Amino acid sequence: MHSHLIPGVDDGSGSVTESEHMINGLFDLGFTHLFTTPHTISELHPNTLTTISQGFKELEGLQPAIKLDWSSEYFLDELFLSLLENNQVKPLPGNRLLIEFSMVTKPLNLESQLSAISQKGYQIVLAHPERYLFLQKKDLYQKLRDQGIEFQVNALSLVGNYGKRIKKAADELIREEMIDFIGTDLHHPKALKILRKVPSTSSFKTLVKSGCLKNQTLL
Repeated sequence: MHSHLIPGVDDGSGSVTESEHMINGLFDLGFTHLFTTPHTISELHPNTLTTISQGFKELEGLQPAIKLDWSSEYFLDELFLSLLENNQVKPLPGNRLLIEFSMVTKPLNLESQLSAISQKGYQIVLAHPERYLFLQKKDLYQKLRDQGIEFQVNALSLVGNYGKRIKKAADELIREEMIDFIGTDLHHPKALKILRKVPSTSSFKTLVKSGCLKNQTLL
C-alpha cells in the first residue's frame, strides 16, 4: 500500500514509462498486489475520483502478474473535508482512509477533525507517522492510537532515506508495536534500489516477527 504510480497526477510518476518501470521493479521485489495512492491536496494536487480513476486506466495491463487498485493519500485540508462530506472519497479495503497532514506544524483541532472522520464510519490510517516532527513523542503517538488510528510506516524510513531522526522515530514505533502497515511511498524509479535494502534491516525483521502487520487484510 501507499505508492505514487499514476502518471501526471501528483509528484510521483511523470510518465507511463516511469510507472511501468516502478511496477515491474516492485514485482521483482516480490509484490503481487499494489494499492497506488496519489496525493489529494488542495492547490498542489487537487485530485478527485475522476482524475485519479482516469489516470489509473493508463496502468492497466502494464504488469499482468500484479493486481492493481487505487485510493488516495488524503491531506487533511478543506478540499478533503469537502470531498468527505460529499462522499467523494475512495477508501482502501476495510473502509480505510490514508491520511496525512503538515509534517512541521500540528493542524488546528487535529483530534476533533480525526474524530469526525471516524464518526463517518472510516478507519483512519495515518501515513508515515515517523515523519511528523511535532509528533515525535511517545505520548502524542499514544493519544492517536487511543483514538483507534492505525499507523503506516514508510519502508524507506527504515534505511534512513529521510534522515537519522526519522529513522529513529520509525525504529521506536516498531519497537513499541505501534505500526499496523508498511508502505513503499514510492514516487520515482530511483528509490527501487533503496527499497531492496529494507528487508535486511533489523527493524523490518522485528516488524514482520511482531505479528502486528495488517497488510494482508487489504488483499
